[in-house]
Amino acid sequence: MQIEKEIYEIIRKSKSIIVTSHERIDGDGVGSELAVHLTLKRMGTASTVINVGEIPLTYRFLPGAEEANVFPDGWRDDFDLCIALDSGTTDRFADVYGRLPGGFPIVNIDHHYSNTRYGIVNWVGDEVSSAGEMLYRFLRANDLEITRDIATCLYTAIITDTGRFCYSNTYANTLEAAADLVGCGVVPADLTRRLYRAERPEVFRLRSLSMATLETRAGGKIAVMHVTTDMHRKTNTTYLDTQDFVDIPKSIGSVEVGILLREIAEDHKTRVSIRTEGNVNANDIAAEFGGGGHRRAAGCSYDGDTDSAREALVATAVRHLKEAGVYEE
Repeated sequence: MQIEKEIYEIIRKSKSIIVTSHERIDGDGVGSELAVHLTLKRMGTASTVINVGEIPLTYRFLPGAEEANVFPDGWRDDFDLCIALDSGTTDRFADVYGRLPGGFPIVNIDHHYSNTRYGIVNWVGDEVSSAGEMLYRFLRANDLEITRDIATCLYTAIITDTGRFCYSNTYANTLEAAADLVGCGVVPADLTRRLYRAERPEVFRLRSLSMATLETRAGGKIAVMHVTTDMHRKTNTTYLDTQDFVDIPKSIGSVEVGILLREIAEDHKTRVSIRTEGNVNANDIAAEFGGGGHRRAAGCSYDGDTDSAREALVATAVRHLKEAGVYEE
Protein backbone atom coordinates (compact mmCIF):
# COMPACT_ATOMS: atom_id res chain seq x y z
CA MET A 1 0.00 0.00 0.00
CA GLN A 2 1.19 3.51 -0.79
CA ILE A 3 2.55 4.89 2.48
CA GLU A 4 0.40 8.04 2.28
CA LYS A 5 -2.70 5.88 2.17
CA GLU A 6 -1.41 3.54 4.89
CA ILE A 7 -0.98 6.52 7.20
CA TYR A 8 -4.43 7.80 6.29
CA GLU A 9 -6.00 4.48 7.28
CA ILE A 10 -4.21 4.54 10.64
CA ILE A 11 -5.41 8.09 11.25
CA ARG A 12 -8.95 7.28 10.15
CA LYS A 13 -9.20 4.52 12.78
CA SER A 14 -7.93 6.77 15.58
CA LYS A 15 -10.14 8.83 17.86
CA SER A 16 -7.75 11.11 19.75
CA ILE A 17 -4.37 12.08 18.30
CA ILE A 18 -1.44 13.96 19.79
CA VAL A 19 0.57 15.92 17.23
CA THR A 20 4.10 17.00 18.06
CA SER A 21 7.43 18.10 16.60
CA HIS A 22 10.99 18.65 17.74
CA GLU A 23 12.40 20.80 20.52
CA ARG A 24 13.33 24.39 19.62
CA ILE A 25 10.80 24.11 16.86
CA ASP A 26 11.34 25.79 13.49
CA GLY A 27 9.11 26.82 10.61
CA ASP A 28 8.90 23.34 9.12
CA GLY A 29 7.95 21.83 12.47
CA VAL A 30 5.35 24.48 13.25
CA GLY A 31 3.84 24.61 9.77
CA SER A 32 3.68 20.84 9.52
CA GLU A 33 2.06 20.19 12.87
CA LEU A 34 -0.52 22.95 12.42
CA ALA A 35 -1.40 21.65 8.95
CA VAL A 36 -1.96 18.18 10.43
CA HIS A 37 -3.97 19.62 13.30
CA LEU A 38 -6.25 21.60 10.99
CA THR A 39 -6.68 18.57 8.71
CA LEU A 40 -7.61 16.28 11.59
CA LYS A 41 -10.20 18.77 12.81
CA ARG A 42 -11.76 18.81 9.35
CA MET A 43 -11.85 15.00 9.45
CA GLY A 44 -13.72 15.14 12.75
CA THR A 45 -10.84 13.56 14.70
CA ALA A 46 -9.82 14.95 18.09
CA SER A 47 -6.39 16.54 17.70
CA THR A 48 -4.08 18.09 20.30
CA VAL A 49 -0.79 19.81 19.51
CA ILE A 50 1.74 19.52 22.32
CA ASN A 51 5.34 20.70 21.97
CA VAL A 52 8.31 20.61 24.30
CA GLY A 53 8.62 24.40 24.04
CA GLU A 54 6.87 27.51 22.84
CA ILE A 55 6.22 28.34 19.21
CA PRO A 56 8.55 31.22 18.22
CA LEU A 57 6.90 34.61 17.88
CA THR A 58 7.65 34.61 14.15
CA TYR A 59 5.19 31.79 13.55
CA ARG A 60 2.41 32.63 15.99
CA PHE A 61 0.35 34.30 13.28
CA LEU A 62 -0.19 30.93 11.59
CA PRO A 63 -3.70 29.45 11.65
CA GLY A 64 -4.12 27.17 14.65
CA ALA A 65 -1.01 28.40 16.48
CA GLU A 66 -3.11 29.68 19.37
CA GLU A 67 -4.29 26.10 19.97
CA ALA A 68 -0.79 24.66 20.43
CA ASN A 69 0.20 23.60 23.96
CA VAL A 70 3.53 23.50 25.76
CA PHE A 71 4.12 20.18 27.51
CA PRO A 72 2.45 19.01 29.72
CA ASP A 73 -0.48 21.37 29.05
CA GLY A 74 -3.19 19.80 26.95
CA TRP A 75 -2.32 16.24 27.92
CA ARG A 76 -5.18 13.76 27.69
CA ASP A 77 -5.49 10.20 28.91
CA ASP A 78 -7.38 9.03 25.84
CA PHE A 79 -4.70 9.59 23.17
CA ASP A 80 -4.51 6.55 20.91
CA LEU A 81 -1.97 7.77 18.33
CA CYS A 82 0.99 10.13 18.14
CA ILE A 83 2.04 11.85 14.93
CA ALA A 84 5.66 12.99 15.24
CA LEU A 85 6.82 15.45 12.60
CA ASP A 86 10.26 16.57 11.42
CA SER A 87 11.96 14.66 14.25
CA GLY A 88 14.87 12.37 13.46
CA THR A 89 14.89 10.70 16.89
CA THR A 90 12.60 10.47 19.91
CA ASP A 91 15.16 12.56 21.79
CA ARG A 92 13.97 15.54 19.74
CA PHE A 93 10.58 15.38 21.52
CA ALA A 94 11.78 13.63 24.67
CA ASP A 95 9.30 15.12 27.15
CA VAL A 96 6.32 14.09 25.06
CA TYR A 97 7.78 10.69 24.19
CA GLY A 98 8.61 9.96 27.82
CA ARG A 99 4.97 10.47 28.80
CA LEU A 100 3.66 7.95 26.25
CA PRO A 101 3.08 4.38 27.45
CA GLY A 102 5.48 1.70 26.25
CA GLY A 103 4.64 0.50 22.76
CA PHE A 104 2.43 3.51 22.04
CA PRO A 105 1.79 3.81 18.28
CA ILE A 106 3.71 6.63 16.61
CA VAL A 107 3.47 7.71 12.99
CA ASN A 108 6.89 9.10 12.13
CA ILE A 109 6.93 11.61 9.25
CA ASP A 110 10.33 13.16 8.63
CA HIS A 111 12.76 14.18 5.88
CA HIS A 112 16.09 13.66 7.69
CA TYR A 113 17.98 10.67 6.33
CA SER A 114 19.52 10.14 9.78
CA ASN A 115 16.03 9.30 11.12
CA THR A 116 16.09 6.28 13.47
CA ARG A 117 12.74 4.80 12.30
CA TYR A 118 11.09 4.74 15.72
CA GLY A 119 7.44 4.57 14.63
CA ILE A 120 4.95 1.86 13.73
CA VAL A 121 5.04 3.55 10.34
CA ASN A 122 8.13 5.46 9.26
CA TRP A 123 7.76 7.75 6.27
CA VAL A 124 11.23 9.18 5.82
CA GLY A 125 11.57 11.32 2.71
CA ASP A 126 15.31 11.54 2.12
CA GLU A 127 14.93 13.52 -1.11
CA VAL A 128 12.13 15.83 -0.01
CA SER A 129 12.60 19.46 0.95
CA SER A 130 10.65 19.36 4.20
CA ALA A 131 8.08 17.60 6.31
CA GLY A 132 5.67 20.20 4.98
CA GLU A 133 6.17 18.99 1.41
CA MET A 134 5.60 15.41 2.56
CA LEU A 135 2.31 16.42 4.15
CA TYR A 136 1.30 18.19 0.95
CA ARG A 137 1.81 14.87 -0.85
CA PHE A 138 -0.18 13.10 1.86
CA LEU A 139 -3.16 15.42 1.41
CA ARG A 140 -3.11 15.17 -2.37
CA ALA A 141 -2.68 11.38 -2.33
CA ASN A 142 -5.78 11.01 -0.15
CA ASP A 143 -7.91 13.65 -1.93
CA LEU A 144 -8.13 15.76 1.21
CA GLU A 145 -8.98 19.41 0.74
CA ILE A 146 -6.20 21.92 1.20
CA THR A 147 -7.88 25.01 2.60
CA ARG A 148 -6.21 28.40 2.57
CA ASP A 149 -5.26 28.00 6.24
CA ILE A 150 -3.71 24.57 5.67
CA ALA A 151 -1.93 25.84 2.57
CA THR A 152 -0.49 28.77 4.55
CA CYS A 153 0.97 26.39 7.13
CA LEU A 154 2.43 24.07 4.49
CA TYR A 155 3.91 26.92 2.45
CA THR A 156 5.55 28.26 5.61
CA ALA A 157 7.06 24.84 6.29
CA ILE A 158 8.45 24.59 2.78
CA ILE A 159 9.74 28.14 2.35
CA THR A 160 11.55 28.20 5.69
CA ASP A 161 13.24 24.82 5.28
CA THR A 162 14.41 25.65 1.75
CA GLY A 163 15.70 29.09 2.69
CA ARG A 164 13.14 30.76 0.46
CA PHE A 165 13.85 28.15 -2.25
CA CYS A 166 17.59 28.88 -2.22
CA TYR A 167 18.95 25.72 -0.56
CA SER A 168 20.02 22.55 -2.35
CA ASN A 169 16.93 20.73 -1.02
CA THR A 170 14.76 22.71 -3.45
CA TYR A 171 13.61 20.30 -6.16
CA ALA A 172 11.21 20.54 -9.07
CA ASN A 173 8.56 18.79 -6.96
CA THR A 174 9.11 21.37 -4.23
CA LEU A 175 8.34 24.26 -6.54
CA GLU A 176 5.34 22.44 -8.00
CA ALA A 177 3.96 21.90 -4.50
CA ALA A 178 4.51 25.56 -3.64
CA ALA A 179 2.75 26.64 -6.84
CA ASP A 180 -0.22 24.44 -6.02
CA LEU A 181 -0.40 25.92 -2.51
CA VAL A 182 -0.49 29.39 -4.04
CA GLY A 183 -3.44 28.15 -6.05
CA CYS A 184 -5.06 27.14 -2.76
CA GLY A 185 -4.95 30.73 -1.51
CA VAL A 186 -1.45 31.47 -0.28
CA VAL A 187 -0.24 35.00 -1.10
CA PRO A 188 3.58 34.66 -1.23
CA ALA A 189 4.31 38.38 -0.82
CA ASP A 190 2.15 38.66 2.30
CA LEU A 191 3.53 35.50 3.86
CA THR A 192 7.13 36.45 3.09
CA ARG A 193 6.60 39.84 4.70
CA ARG A 194 5.28 38.27 7.88
CA LEU A 195 8.06 35.70 8.03
CA TYR A 196 11.07 37.78 7.01
CA ARG A 197 10.24 41.48 7.18
CA ALA A 198 8.72 41.85 10.61
CA GLU A 199 11.74 41.29 12.81
CA ARG A 200 12.01 43.07 16.15
CA PRO A 201 14.82 45.60 16.74
CA GLU A 202 16.02 43.43 19.63
CA VAL A 203 16.84 40.63 17.21
CA PHE A 204 18.95 42.96 15.06
CA ARG A 205 20.92 43.95 18.16
CA LEU A 206 21.41 40.27 19.03
CA ARG A 207 22.60 39.56 15.50
CA SER A 208 25.12 42.39 15.80
CA LEU A 209 26.55 40.99 19.04
CA SER A 210 26.75 37.51 17.56
CA MET A 211 28.40 38.69 14.34
CA ALA A 212 31.12 40.31 16.44
CA THR A 213 32.22 36.76 17.36
CA LEU A 214 32.47 35.66 13.71
CA GLU A 215 35.82 34.29 12.64
CA THR A 216 37.13 32.23 9.75
CA ARG A 217 39.49 29.28 9.96
CA ALA A 218 41.19 26.88 7.58
CA GLY A 219 42.10 29.55 5.04
CA GLY A 220 38.56 30.93 5.00
CA LYS A 221 36.88 27.57 4.38
CA ILE A 222 35.31 27.47 7.86
CA ALA A 223 33.33 30.28 9.48
CA VAL A 224 32.03 30.07 13.02
CA MET A 225 30.17 32.38 15.38
CA HIS A 226 28.28 32.03 18.64
CA VAL A 227 25.39 33.32 20.73
CA THR A 228 25.47 33.33 24.53
CA THR A 229 22.80 33.63 27.18
CA ASP A 230 24.40 36.92 28.22
CA MET A 231 23.72 38.27 24.72
CA HIS A 232 20.09 37.25 25.12
CA ARG A 233 19.93 39.01 28.46
CA LYS A 234 21.38 42.23 27.04
CA THR A 235 18.97 42.28 24.09
CA ASN A 236 15.84 40.83 25.71
CA THR A 237 15.75 37.94 23.25
CA THR A 238 15.64 34.15 23.47
CA TYR A 239 17.11 31.13 21.75
CA LEU A 240 14.05 31.08 19.48
CA ASP A 241 15.19 34.35 17.89
CA THR A 242 18.35 32.79 16.43
CA GLN A 243 16.98 30.22 14.00
CA ASP A 244 18.27 31.95 10.86
CA PHE A 245 21.62 32.99 12.32
CA VAL A 246 23.42 29.95 10.89
CA ASP A 247 23.01 31.47 7.42
CA ILE A 248 25.42 34.28 8.39
CA PRO A 249 28.71 32.30 8.57
CA LYS A 250 27.64 30.23 5.59
CA SER A 251 27.05 33.34 3.45
CA ILE A 252 30.79 34.14 3.18
CA GLY A 253 31.86 33.28 -0.35
CA SER A 254 34.87 31.08 0.43
CA VAL A 255 33.22 29.11 3.23
CA GLU A 256 32.68 25.36 2.88
CA VAL A 257 31.53 24.82 6.48
CA GLY A 258 29.44 27.35 8.43
CA ILE A 259 28.95 26.74 12.15
CA LEU A 260 26.67 28.49 14.64
CA LEU A 261 27.10 27.79 18.35
CA ARG A 262 24.28 28.65 20.75
CA GLU A 263 24.68 28.45 24.51
CA ILE A 264 21.85 26.60 26.25
CA ALA A 265 21.94 27.72 29.86
CA GLU A 266 19.46 25.28 31.32
CA ASP A 267 21.50 22.18 30.51
CA HIS A 268 25.03 23.67 30.32
CA LYS A 269 25.42 22.60 26.71
CA THR A 270 26.02 24.26 23.38
CA ARG A 271 23.63 23.70 20.51
CA VAL A 272 25.46 23.40 17.19
CA SER A 273 24.07 24.12 13.73
CA ILE A 274 26.16 23.19 10.68
CA ARG A 275 25.80 24.14 7.02
CA THR A 276 28.12 22.87 4.27
CA GLU A 277 28.94 23.16 0.60
CA GLY A 278 30.85 21.03 -1.89
CA ASN A 279 31.97 17.59 -0.78
CA VAL A 280 31.72 18.09 2.98
CA ASN A 281 28.82 16.28 4.63
CA ALA A 282 27.21 18.21 7.50
CA ASN A 283 25.48 15.08 8.78
CA ASP A 284 28.81 13.27 9.12
CA ILE A 285 30.27 16.11 11.20
CA ALA A 286 27.20 16.27 13.45
CA ALA A 287 27.12 12.49 13.85
CA GLU A 288 30.52 12.57 15.58
CA PHE A 289 28.83 14.53 18.37
CA GLY A 290 25.67 12.41 18.53
CA GLY A 291 23.64 14.54 16.13
CA GLY A 292 22.46 14.30 12.57
CA GLY A 293 20.37 15.80 9.81
CA HIS A 294 21.06 16.24 6.11
CA ARG A 295 24.10 16.36 3.87
CA ARG A 296 24.01 20.15 3.72
CA ALA A 297 22.36 20.97 7.08
CA ALA A 298 22.72 19.19 10.40
CA GLY A 299 22.90 19.81 14.11
CA CYS A 300 24.05 18.38 17.41
CA SER A 301 24.62 19.24 21.04
CA TYR A 302 28.03 19.68 22.62
CA ASP A 303 28.57 19.07 26.32
CA GLY A 304 30.50 22.19 27.16
CA ASP A 305 30.68 25.96 26.66
CA THR A 306 30.87 27.78 23.36
CA ASP A 307 34.66 28.20 23.52
CA SER A 308 35.34 24.49 23.87
CA ALA A 309 32.62 23.70 21.35
CA ARG A 310 34.25 26.08 18.87
CA GLU A 311 37.60 24.32 19.06
CA ALA A 312 36.09 20.82 18.89
CA LEU A 313 33.81 21.59 15.96
CA VAL A 314 36.46 23.46 13.99
CA ALA A 315 38.96 20.63 14.47
CA THR A 316 36.41 18.10 13.25
CA ALA A 317 35.44 20.29 10.29
CA VAL A 318 39.10 20.72 9.32
CA ARG A 319 39.54 16.96 9.28
CA HIS A 320 36.48 16.52 7.05
CA LEU A 321 37.76 19.22 4.69
CA LYS A 322 41.06 17.36 4.41
CA GLU A 323 39.31 14.04 3.81
CA ALA A 324 37.24 15.68 1.08
CA GLY A 325 40.44 16.92 -0.53
CA VAL A 326 39.49 20.61 -0.37
CA TYR A 327 41.97 21.78 2.26
CA GLU A 328 45.64 21.23 3.10
CA GLU A 329 47.50 22.90 5.95
